[in-house]
Amino acid sequence: MNQAVFTNSALLKYWNTTRGGNKTQLSVSDVMQLGVTVKCVDIYPVQGSGVQALHLNDGYIDLNINGNLYTSFPDFINDSFGSFSEQKDISNDSMSFKVSNVSQSFQVLALSGGLKNAQVNMWLTILNPADATVLDNSLIYSGYLDYFESISNNDDLKNELTVYVNSIWKKLDVQQRTLAANSVHQSTHKNDAYFSLLGKINSQQTWKYKK
Repeated sequence: MNQAVFTNSALLKYWNTTRGGNKTQLSVSDVMQLGVTVKCVDIYPVQGSGVQALHLNDGYIDLNINGNLYTSFPDFINDSFGSFSEQKDISNDSMSFKVSNVSQSFQVLALSGGLKNAQVNMWLTILNPADATVLDNSLIYSGYLDYFESISNNDDLKNELTVYVNSIWKKLDVQQRTLAANSVHQSTHKNDAYFSLLGKINSQQTWKYKK
């Protein structure tokens, strides 16, 4: 979250008006309590799949951010999202969340594999409480769609889709000998051929030592 958010005049005015007091700086907890945050999600299908990129947000209005129109899709079930934290180690921490009232066309697209391995970016977006303009947009998770589970019940009109996402480090979940592979390196550094000859070098390397 951008540090400027904590001293933003519009947020401070909104806090002091609705909560009372005369704060001059907000905390992360304060900002999250204001009800001015939405989640924005980018879905970039695999090239050649014939499916266009999707940009969604869980607010009640469409948002234009960095040239992308995030369509209002207020059916993310908020308490289905896991917590996010910064870590110094690298691991494939997958996540899942639920979407309700899924349209039939989106459900067919998801369950038919049309979004398999699509890249997903999730953003925490902070809006101005006065005019709903975007004050800050921070990336909180990036990964690849793994699979979907669908729950439909005609009796109680329940219609939910659970989305399972692998982190960008999904290729760590492979055998040890492939961890330094060229494909793993290029998954995060496209067109960087630094490790392209690694296998050849290792196969021809002769290791010598002296007693």
